[in-house]
Amino acid sequence: MAEYQIPITYVVSASAITPSAGLEPLKLSTILLLTTETPASAISGSYMIARTASAVSQTWGTETETAAQANAIFAQQPNILANNGYLIVAPLQSTTEEEVTTYETLTDAITRLSSEIYFEGILTTKEADAEEYSAASNAVEAMNNRILMLPVSSTAALSGVVASVAGNAKTKPVMYLSGDNAAYNARIFAAAYMSRAFAVNYSGSNTTLTMNLKTLNGITADTQISESILAQCESAGVDCYPSVEGLAKVMSYRHANLYFDQITNQLWFVNSIQREVFNVLATTSTKVPQTEAGLEIITKAIRGVCNQGVINGFAAPGTWNSPDTFGDIDDFYRNITEFGYYIYHLPVAEQAQTERENRQAPVYMIAAKEAGAVHSGNILIYINP
Repeated sequence: MAEYQIPITYVVSASAITPSAGLEPLKLSTILLLTTETPASAISGSYMIARTASAVSQTWGTETETAAQANAIFAQQPNILANNGYLIVAPLQSTTEEEVTTYETLTDAITRLSSEIYFEGILTTKEADAEEYSAASNAVEAMNNRILMLPVSSTAALSGVVASVAGNAKTKPVMYLSGDNAAYNARIFAAAYMSRAFAVNYSGSNTTLTMNLKTLNGITADTQISESILAQCESAGVDCYPSVEGLAKVMSYRHANLYFDQITNQLWFVNSIQREVFNVLATTSTKVPQTEAGLEIITKAIRGVCNQGVINGFAAPGTWNSPDTFGDIDDFYRNITEFGYYIYHLPVAEQAQTERENRQAPVYMIAAKEAGAVHSGNILIYINP
């Protein structure tokens, strides 16, 4: 007689659900270097990725500006590697007619490469004129997560190209005047500056930084920066690298009414919230219900970013000084004072029916109090004999 066994699935059925993939956090540590120089050895495709200066030197040659900028990038301590960043080196496309070589514009190159690889910071070896830099600045301002360095090597540029991009927060002008080839030195300074500024690992504690009074490895003080030129840089929002009683230090000023660290920190904060909310929706195996309980799942994700912003030093508890408020006023001020941020959304019951039918969450509103940074101070000393 046959013997039978009844499978357990008659009683209990189980299956494993693999979580869907989400987006990785924004790095803000990847730099694109657009070069007019020809690599000494062939690269595969239209760019190469480098995590060491020696890799760039081996490919482009040790005497090239491309290698010099790579050396400046990886010489900083810390540098882009601190946040798992890397350098992308891409030759500008060119045409040669009657022994005259013409390169694509910075705008065209940035647009072309944006569809091929992800990057955030932008440098170049090209001696672009004011018009080309201005056009590239305008293009970058309209893009997500892009920051263009604008190195200048004359005070005349302050009323020229720098003035033309005065409202573009995603362009950072820096000045360097010293040396036989000041324009070259300004580009090397820009490379070192960007790498040091892009060294922030936002997942850490107290990792956000200001570029003010930082020392850049391998960059000598610009002794052509006088007090009068320094005042012009401050007025124009141009960072420079003067000698402060013998010490080479970055002097950082507001461009487009923002310090450079405010720009990078805000990019991180906004993009991190976007990605975390996206990941909630993309990795939930069923759905996020359009209920208060469902919205709390989204709120929790946003709260995680806000908390990390306090941990890494971007935000901090404080006093809200803006007239712009929302939500419950008492909750608003209390949360800013106690936590450094406030998150609010319209209750589901008050949401427009058309939004519910379109499966849209109520608009989330977030207020964050920047921690800021100390750049200078006044000291009064009282001495009693």
